[in-house]
Amino acid sequence: MSELALGGIRVLDLCRGMVGSYCTKILADFGAEVIKVEPPGVGDPLRRVGPFKQDRPNTDGAAFLYLCTNKKSITLDPATATGRGLFLRLLKDADVVVENLKPGTLSSLGLGFAELEKVKPGIILTSTTFFGQTGPYASYEASELVGVAVGGYAELTGLPDREPLQPGGSQSQYQAGLGGAIATMASILWRDQTGQGQHIDVAAIDAIKATYDGGRVFSMAEMGGEVPRRVGTRNIGNEPHMMYPSTLLPCKDGHIHVHVAPGYAEALSVLTGIERLVDPELLETQRGHADEIDALITDWLKDKDKDSTMYLAQELRCPWTKVSRIDEVMNEDPQHTFMGFFQEVDHPEVGTLRYPTSAMRLSVSPALVGPAPTLGEHNAEVYVGRLGLASQELAALRDRGVI
Repeated sequence: MSELALGGIRVLDLCRGMVGSYCTKILADFGAEVIKVEPPGVGDPLRRVGPFKQDRPNTDGAAFLYLCTNKKSITLDPATATGRGLFLRLLKDADVVVENLKPGTLSSLGLGFAELEKVKPGIILTSTTFFGQTGPYASYEASELVGVAVGGYAELTGLPDREPLQPGGSQSQYQAGLGGAIATMASILWRDQTGQGQHIDVAAIDAIKATYDGGRVFSMAEMGGEVPRRVGTRNIGNEPHMMYPSTLLPCKDGHIHVHVAPGYAEALSVLTGIERLVDPELLETQRGHADEIDALITDWLKDKDKDSTMYLAQELRCPWTKVSRIDEVMNEDPQHTFMGFFQEVDHPEVGTLRYPTSAMRLSVSPALVGPAPTLGEHNAEVYVGRLGLASQELAALRDRGVI
């Protein structure tokens, strides 16, 4: 038995860009053999997304280096007859295919789920796109901003008197990748019990909607008739009787997440010495006094630093936390340092860099920490060592642009 949680699982990765790549990263990090199938000569466009180490765009960019850790890379053009044949030969030993191409692309190549299933019964095809495989938007072009805009997340982000904002990062795509990985692992269990494969359809606009505060946002609209709107850094919802505060407020050296202490109404007053915070009239409708509460606590915070304030608040069981800068997360914060989330990885082209590792920690079969592959690094291993092609055949295929 493998010491890796997904040891023995083989995945063919046809993903381009971020959507889908996080799915296969999770699988690879936990021991699945992920063979990334890239276009000959140019590779995955994700390789050309910066930033680049020492501003050298001829090397792989940070997004690729992170999202393709622990994967293998081969080059192949499945649009050619020879390339399609090679892909189907690889499929015979595979458990999963993951792709994020425009819906219908695989079928146009003769590699749709029905065709794959004929070659490898029980195969799992995981498709991760912005809008899903069907529906009126399925063929639309998209980006992260499109995903969070159509999914409604941007409408909840920003100040109430300003335009909607895109949240930081690529949240819809990473949520789709996480959902794809979970669904893929569940389908492997199902296949092992029944022998049946299946086609998994993950849409980023669905994945981002599924993170809406446990459905509370939709429940507000469905049951209360209130359409949730952006409220800046405050919790969504304006009912006067809601508990408050829960917001971000400035302090001497940054910002603090200021939060009410559930079940301990006096805690904020004990912490700050502000008697008004325990006035019965204010406690009865805390959210209705949000502006006043923010002003009182902001004035108290103006000469306080975020670290010592957080420590003091937590001792009083007030769930206040500092807002960390990225450099603090990587270099200074004792909790992040203790967790060892950032690990050094050696890469043959970009050298040694610190990478984020898995957020999921398994006590017996921990995640791998290894580099992303160079383009076509494993061509010989896969085509010669696994499929039995001669070295001369490999060279001929390369000359023809098949690999």
